[in-house]
Amino acid sequence: MNDIDYAIDAYLGELARRGRTQATRTKYQDVLWQLSVHVGERDCDEITPADCRTFLDRWVNASASTLALYVSILRGFFTFLVDETVIDESPMRNIRRPPRKRPEDLDVVTVSTADVERLFAACQEWDEILCLSLLAYLGPRRGATARLRRRDVDLEQATIRFREKGGKVVVKPIPDELVEILQAAEQDGLWVGPDDYVIPNRRPPRSRERSSKVIYRIVKDVAERARVRAHVHSLRGAFAVRYLEANPGDLDALQKLLGHARAETTQVYLRRQDRFVAMERVRGLSWGRSVFPSQSGMPPAGFEPAFGDSSVPEPLRRKLEELKSRSGQGQRERRR
Repeated sequence: MNDIDYAIDAYLGELARRGRTQATRTKYQDVLWQLSVHVGERDCDEITPADCRTFLDRWVNASASTLALYVSILRGFFTFLVDETVIDESPMRNIRRPPRKRPEDLDVVTVSTADVERLFAACQEWDEILCLSLLAYLGPRRGATARLRRRDVDLEQATIRFREKGGKVVVKPIPDELVEILQAAEQDGLWVGPDDYVIPNRRPPRSRERSSKVIYRIVKDVAERARVRAHVHSLRGAFAVRYLEANPGDLDALQKLLGHARAETTQVYLRRQDRFVAMERVRGLSWGRSVFPSQSGMPPAGFEPAFGDSSVPEPLRRKLEELKSRSGQGQRERRR
């Protein structure tokens, strides 16, 4: 196993036995193969800390999270070789990951209530309205959203099952308004069988594993049409902030809904919300009302409810009816 290529294969096999996903193993493989090319013909016990540092220097201008990932990959690989007694000491022993930013210093991008309304108004097809609805009402990651199939949705019990990062399966209750949207799609004959994706394909898939780029592309298309700066994660952030507005301090439930392993990650959304609320006090600052009249038309803070509490809002309801009347018959004719 002292041969680096053989050692990489052995390590990837160990990652598979530990339950790491195929996507994770592919990323590790790509980085470690680059390391193999970097060190040339040397065996594992001949690789030095200097070799590791010069290899990692390729990413010194990348983001801290990217560099931290590559450091972690190398540390994991050489720790495995130490455990297998292939080498006596890891050359990564004194090479540290970049420091993590404090949660309150992270820039969590959200979209405002008005932005969410414009995004929904810009939807033209069922795949767009369903994509926006799932993201705004439940805040799933884009990979879990892309993989969601009709069999994962129980409209009678109002629950939905997502396959999240690391192969975790999370069952979540569906908000009442989202149930109505899904029922409208069901009544329109959008899905033929249980294996159909909840968000339909625009074109035949290229592989058996559906790419999360489907979700990315839908959001970017709708955002461009609505002239709103938004991406998938910004809608996840908007969901988190809206949930905390409706359920102050309920971080435990929000952590479960977002699928965060660490409570500190969820705290980011609360601290951002608290910061905005605190800064709102500046609106009353005056240098003298005779000189600077009160400004009553200040823009909203962006944390108002996106929808009403009792039912799907009328503009969105009209959008659903429009989709049903315009696309339903065409879809049924294509299936024939």
